[in-house]
Amino acid sequence: MSDGTVFVGREDELKQWATVLASPEGQAVVVVGQEGMGKTLLLNRMVDVATNHPDLKCGAVRYEVTPTDSVDGILTRMITDAYQAAHLREDSFSGTEKRREQWRAFLNLFQVGDLWMSLRSQDERGVREQFLGTLERVSEKMPENGRAIFVIDPEKYMQEDSDQAWAIVVKALPPKVKLLFAQRPEDVLASSDMFRRLGSVERIPKDDLSVLEDDAVDELIGIRLGNAGISLIGVREAVRRYDGHPYAVDAALRLIGDGVAVTSLPSDPSGIAAAQWNRICKHGPAAIRLFEAYAILEVPVPDEVAEYVSQLSRPERLAVVANPFLAGLLRGEAEGRRIYHGLLADHVREQISDSEARPYHERAAKVYRKRLHAEEKPDALAARRLPEHVMATEGKQAFAMCFANECFRRLWTLGLLDAALDFSERALRMVSEGSEEAAVLLGNLGLIYQKRGELDRAEEIYLKALEVDKRLGRLQGMARDYGNLGLLCQTQGQLDKAEEMHRKSLDIGEKLGDVQIMAIAYGNLGLIYRARGDLDTAEEMHLKSLEIHQRMGDQEGMATQYGNLGLINKTRGELDRAEDMLRKGLDIAEDLGNRELMANQYANLGGIYWARRDYGGARDYLIKARDLYERMGMAHMVEKVQGWIDDLPDAGEPKQDQ
Repeated sequence: MSDGTVFVGREDELKQWATVLASPEGQAVVVVGQEGMGKTLLLNRMVDVATNHPDLKCGAVRYEVTPTDSVDGILTRMITDAYQAAHLREDSFSGTEKRREQWRAFLNLFQVGDLWMSLRSQDERGVREQFLGTLERVSEKMPENGRAIFVIDPEKYMQEDSDQAWAIVVKALPPKVKLLFAQRPEDVLASSDMFRRLGSVERIPKDDLSVLEDDAVDELIGIRLGNAGISLIGVREAVRRYDGHPYAVDAALRLIGDGVAVTSLPSDPSGIAAAQWNRICKHGPAAIRLFEAYAILEVPVPDEVAEYVSQLSRPERLAVVANPFLAGLLRGEAEGRRIYHGLLADHVREQISDSEARPYHERAAKVYRKRLHAEEKPDALAARRLPEHVMATEGKQAFAMCFANECFRRLWTLGLLDAALDFSERALRMVSEGSEEAAVLLGNLGLIYQKRGELDRAEEIYLKALEVDKRLGRLQGMARDYGNLGLLCQTQGQLDKAEEMHRKSLDIGEKLGDVQIMAIAYGNLGLIYRARGDLDTAEEMHLKSLEIHQRMGDQEGMATQYGNLGLINKTRGELDRAEDMLRKGLDIAEDLGNRELMANQYANLGGIYWARRDYGGARDYLIKARDLYERMGMAHMVEKVQGWIDDLPDAGEPKQDQ
């Protein structure tokens, strides 16, 4: 399904782009225009011009971003996508991996896959430094007529105050690299004097994107209606009222093509979305329900989600989109389909009363919840969207708890830290300050900042959560807070302080008789002692944790501790005993169907075989681990394990003892 997009005009803008493209200078290009002026169409045509250039060799990758995406989050996605595309097996392409296919084509075009394959997550280096450093090497390897183009197209708008971070990136762009941004005049980059004054920023057009010229409108009329047997003279006269407004002119021509009388068209662009909706309604109840569902869902969704929320069967939905006019009002993307233009989607939503919208939101929440809990790989769409629909039907408190209890872990696993951070901050504003819910959300927020490497901020938040739990007398919460602080201290290399925190958590567990808290604390203490090299005490702690998990019947905890004991044995050089422990953990993980635990044990077994210099066996286990992590969407672990695979000596050439 396609929205039947047609591009006309914009010769001056394309000439300006041709000049920018010809320059080898690293630059940012900002396309600025009000909604409905065709920014995305122009960006797409600019990419087409570049990739089909007779003299230049251009590769392009496109990113649609949301207000929750930070600059570092976007760059992290780009690094991860490029890294995974460099390792992509041809049989693993799928419709949901459009950007990876774009990256694969980009890497193949310039033969730079090896540069991205060698890139590792390096916590000691900032993501911007990693990204720009790799672009430097890509730029050096590209031919003189090569151009690397990255399109950043906001779904709505970009994160507030992101202009400074983007300015840092743009100022350091190496030669032959172009960043293309779409912006409304009031958006962060378009309105930033600081960003606009950068010497490497080009604005296309020089002023805001304006209306279409008359000859472009005539060309569009000919394309849309040239074979429709309609008097084009009358059509030209009718659409002059829109003064070349791209969205309005094109929408009017679509309406005429569907049989709307020229005399029935609205008098100005402000009425076009309403006219489109009225025409949709003429096509019957099924069309109404489908477009209302898409409007409520807002983002691109798979067909089965649209069917469930609209309560249409597959044949009923297919019958609706078999109509060319209706099909043209939906846009197909890698993730699914949505209403083709934001102005139409906004208008449809405005026509739905709260009471009418509620059943749509309820069905959306139900289908997302089902996908969230049923999928082998955490469903990113469900994790991002479920809380929004829960809030629409159950309120703010339900939103906060839905995020904390159902979505946080999935977003964490998928590495969608920007979304998790945005939800956390929104949820904290929705619960009572100093409440139990606030303490839980603060603990999760601290984990996000710790994962992002902002350790001081993480510590501040953990301490705030601890303060709330102390004031409420929530001992279980305090135990969790001390455990989080202990893991943070271990990350900082403060092992004595880490031990102190974990022992405080253990003391609470003993006071409460809460064996689960005790088991977690013993396991964490084991990690501390292993980091110190005190393997005997580490083993004692892990055995205590294992014994508690066995008494509780906690299979996951048992599998984790068998893995920890196996790593201790490996450090001692007791490889057979280490393998025995790891296989016990693997057997439990397989019985549970816990793919993350299975992947962990496969990776650890790969390390055992590597230590034996059985590089073929090591590769087999590491590939099993990588593939499981990939199926679960754990991009950071895919990257880590692939790095180990890349570092393996050839299976037939084992290293010799020195």
